[in-house]
Amino acid sequence: MTDPYQPYSGQVPPPGQPPVPYGAPMYGYVPYPVAPPLRTSGMAIAGMVVGIVALVFFWVPFFDVVAAIAAIGLSWAGMVQAGKPGWTGQGMGIAGLVCGILAAIPAILFLVFFIISLSAVGAATCAFYC
Repeated sequence: MTDPYQPYSGQVPPPGQPPVPYGAPMYGYVPYPVAPPLRTSGMAIAGMVVGIVALVFFWVPFFDVVAAIAAIGLSWAGMVQAGKPGWTGQGMGIAGLVCGILAAIPAILFLVFFIISLSAVGAATCAFYC
């Protein structure tokens, strides 16, 4: 029961506790439920970063193909994780997936061009030395 001579503070003490004077802090008592903080998916962040790096270094033959595949995989896993309750990062996962796919296309073209140019150089040198 509260003291009728104290002004109403808007806070109700827990059952079995004596009334709290006006303005006194109520330690350990939360008057409303608190939602747990949302967690950002680390895989979505990593997929986005690797996708951006793969997009910048599309001209490096073997590295970029591996980076683009890693970006696609990490971003996909990050999107799945971000879709669960309590997680965020869906947008970063989508951005990483798009960057990874956009980086894979020129990376494969440059890799094919690189292999063709190596085979052409190898055939030309073999004609003289074989």
